[in-house]
Amino acid sequence: MYGRTSIYAHRRKNRKKAILSFFIILIAAVLVALGISVYWEKSQQQREDALTAETENNADAPKEVPTEQPEGGNGQPEGDGQSEQEAAVVDTETTEQTEEQESQSTSAVTQTPVENTDVVTMTSQRILDSPALVPNSGFSVSDDYFDDAAFVGDSITEGIKLYEVMSNATVVAARGINLDTVFTDDQIRTSEGYTTALGALEEANPKKIYIMFGANGVGWFTEEHFTEAYTSFVQSVKEQHPDSQIFLQSILPVTQEFDDEREDISNEKINQYNELIVQIAENEDVYYLDVASAIKDENGCLPEDSNGDGMHFGTTYYNKWFDYLKTHTVTEEEQPS
Repeated sequence: MYGRTSIYAHRRKNRKKAILSFFIILIAAVLVALGISVYWEKSQQQREDALTAETENNADAPKEVPTEQPEGGNGQPEGDGQSEQEAAVVDTETTEQTEEQESQSTSAVTQTPVENTDVVTMTSQRILDSPALVPNSGFSVSDDYFDDAAFVGDSITEGIKLYEVMSNATVVAARGINLDTVFTDDQIRTSEGYTTALGALEEANPKKIYIMFGANGVGWFTEEHFTEAYTSFVQSVKEQHPDSQIFLQSILPVTQEFDDEREDISNEKINQYNELIVQIAENEDVYYLDVASAIKDENGCLPEDSNGDGMHFGTTYYNKWFDYLKTHTVTEEEQPS
């Protein structure tokens, strides 16, 4: 029989073996688990790499497909060997062509061909034969033609601003101004305050100047005084603006009713004074515009539907006025003979 001591020793030895075996098994299990985990992660990574590579290959596939291009003399697609300088030349030529096309388009808008629809049956032969008379140009200019224009006159001219007929043009006008007061009347409003017609013209410095006087004064001015006063003003404008085009516009007609009611103003007298204006235009080497022919009815009067007081009128007839001006223009080179 074993002794008590040997039995306890044997048991301790067995327990140590059991514990050691447990730890060995535990470590082995942990190592196996780690191995499996590493293997799984590596496997997953390989699958992801394979998917990524396949996706990239699919994305690159269209780039690898050759596209059909016209070949040059060397068998290479045209443009492959194009230098930056050649490309710049092509871009420049394209830009110039585009600008030329835009310029032609702008020109077509600025000058639109029109038929000559002037009504001159009520215009005197004296005026029609005048070398100062601006003929129909055969085309109509756009509104921007008047960007550098100034319109000088009385309340009729002031209506250009009131009715906003040509808002881009400068209006140098005020109610009641006539050829006797035009040098001294300082009721022309400008950005700098109130001034005379010449003061406003100096500030505006226009390239085209359209003058219309006579409605105020034709009733009491003698022909001699009218000619003298008008000539003096035109000379002052020429001296102030030697490089500008100057147009003298005809006095506009009045309605038949207005003509009948007034003894001092009549369309017959207006026509006579318009011949004085065309003579002034000839003497001073400036232009004459027969604006009245665009407004007169078959009797030579301002139509009764003009929506005014018999001398003034509404928007419709301001548009007729400017339709006439747009088709009666001159170039820089043209001068009255």
